[in-house]
Amino acid sequence: MGTYEDKIGFHIRDVRQQKKLSQEKLATLSGISNTTLSAYENSKKIPNLTTVAKIARALSVSIERLYYGEDTVPVNNDMDEGTRVVNAVYALWNLGIITYYESYSAGVMIHYDQKEAIGTMLILNRFREQIKRLIVMLDEFKLRRNTYAEPERYLQMTLASVATEINEEIAKGR
Repeated sequence: MGTYEDKIGFHIRDVRQQKKLSQEKLATLSGISNTTLSAYENSKKIPNLTTVAKIARALSVSIERLYYGEDTVPVNNDMDEGTRVVNAVYALWNLGIITYYESYSAGVMIHYDQKEAIGTMLILNRFREQIKRLIVMLDEFKLRRNTYAEPERYLQMTLASVATEINEEIAKGR
């Protein structure tokens, strides 16, 4: 299981089970045969993009959720600044590039890799509290994802909430 294509079947099954759908029901909703869906879920076949889109639509999730296991949030320059900041932080967190470690220095986040025994300091010049809270909330979400009735909706609400806070701070001129 080295590439995202190898994992599509696992992600399809995972979402289907989370939504409490039988394989037969998802096949019907997607307009594909149960045998074909079974082959996808067992990684015996890889669906093409059109088929992934049909399955994603039937499951009410994004195509990215089926390809990568989670929705990624693209950074789009047409978005407000708060949303761009939040999306950038989320993308870095989602890729495992950043995390939060409490430091005694105000405004300092430290990532410490225990495997390599190295640390990296990231200095936040703006939106320190919002970014800190966002990463802490994302870490909590990751641990408790399965306890939320609608995890994707909760995640989107969390991201939007922090983006709004950042936009309010920008409007105040801070």
